[in-house]
Amino acid sequence: MWALSAAMLLSGCVAASRYNNMIQQRDALEASLRAEISADQVKIEALENGIRVRMTDDLLYVPGSAELHPKGRVTLSKVAAQLISMTAQGYEVDVVGNTDDVPVGPKLAERYPTNWELAGARAAIVVRFLQEQGVDPTKLQAISAGAYHPVASNDTSSGRAHNRRTDLLLRPH
Repeated sequence: MWALSAAMLLSGCVAASRYNNMIQQRDALEASLRAEISADQVKIEALENGIRVRMTDDLLYVPGSAELHPKGRVTLSKVAAQLISMTAQGYEVDVVGNTDDVPVGPKLAERYPTNWELAGARAAIVVRFLQEQGVDPTKLQAISAGAYHPVASNDTSSGRAHNRRTDLLLRPH
C-alpha cells in the first residue's frame, strides 16, 4: 500500500514539475517576444499538452510569398534561442502553416498550386531557419494545415488575416 501511495504522490510531483517547467518556458518566450506581442503579431498560450506560439503571416513572410521577411527572421531568432534550451529538455516543435481559404494568387500558383502547398512551404521555411539557428532538427516537424483550421471567419479581410498564420506547438516529450 505504501508503495502505491508513494508512486501516486511521485507521479503528481512529476506532473506538477512538468507543468511548472512549461509555465516558466512560456514566461521566458513572452519576455523575449514582448514587442511582437504588444504589436498583436504574436500570441503565446499555455495548452493542456504544451505551448502554442502563434505568429501572423505579415510578421513572418514577405507579402504574397513564402520568403521570410527580415522582421520575421529577427523574431524567429529570438524564438530559436529559447527553443534550443527547450528541445535540450525534451520538447518537440511542430511548425504548422495555415492559410485563409482564398485560392493562391497567380504569382505563387505555379510553385504552390494550392493552399496546402503554400502552408507547407511556409512551415518548412520556418523549420529550416530554426535549424540554421541551432535548434535540433530531430525535434522539428513542418506541418501543413492549409485553409482547414481557421480561427476566424474567412468572410472578412480581418478574419482572413487571422487565419494566415504559423503556429509553433511546443510539446514536452
